[in-house]
Formats: sequence, structure tokens, C-alpha cells
Amino acid sequence: LHGVDFRKGCYVGQEVTARMRHKTELRKGLMRVRVEGAPPPPGTEIAAPDGKPAGTLFTVAGGEGLAHLRFDRMGDGMRAGGAAISPIA
Repeated sequence: LHGVDFRKGCYVGQEVTARMRHKTELRKGLMRVRVEGAPPPPGTEIAAPDGKPAGTLFTVAGGEGLAHLRFDRMGDGMRAGGAAISPIA
């Protein structure tokens, strides 16, 4: 169909269309995680091993939980409160 010309000037919806074309890789997502130690409360920030924010812990039950994580900072050595957090594949 070629309904969008990326060389043309401004048009309605340009930003959204360009984002859909150029952003093909997910950066964040909901992941199952293992929680070792005292479970922190929901909403606790998860820190990557280098101390940078890696995401947010949402729920914990039975040593497992759900977290919204940045995939580029995800890995072993993450912490939330005093608990160790590791992704479950």
C-alpha cells in the first residue's frame, strides 16, 4: 500500500507511526521472579547489581513474584528491600 512516506514532511500521527516502525525491540516487561529472604511490600523498587533501578516488584507469594523489569538491567544480583531477586525463565 505504501500509505506512509517517511521522506515527506510533517503529517498527522507522524510520531506514533515512526515509533512503530523504529522500535521493534521490547525494553521492559512483566516477569516471574524468585524472591529469597523477607518479601518486601508491593511497589518496592528493584535495584540491579550496579545499583541502578531495574524495575518494580508487584506481588510476592510463596517465594515467587511478579515484577516489571527492564530487560537490559535484569540478571542475578538484583535486590528489592533486603531480598534477593532473580528472574525465573
